[in-house]
Amino acid sequence: MTLLHMAASYRHSADLIRVRIIALKEEAQTAAPAEKSKLEQRIRDLNILYRETRQTALFLERYYDRRYHAYDRRKV
Repeated sequence: MTLLHMAASYRHSADLIRVRIIALKEEAQTAAPAEKSKLEQRIRDLNILYRETRQTALFLERYYDRRYHAYDRRKV
């Protein structure tokens, strides 16, 4: 499997996570207060996972691009 195939797989996973986030947001609108807070926490967790998955896909897509790595966004 090449890096581009891996990146496509990560992008697909990110799309699925995004769809789940949207579904949870819709569900949270009609949920009871206790359930709503659990759903909102799950949405926050999934947003982090979504962002990291997209960043990984981008990193894999541009792995061999020297210009991209000149300013490494993954450094803390």
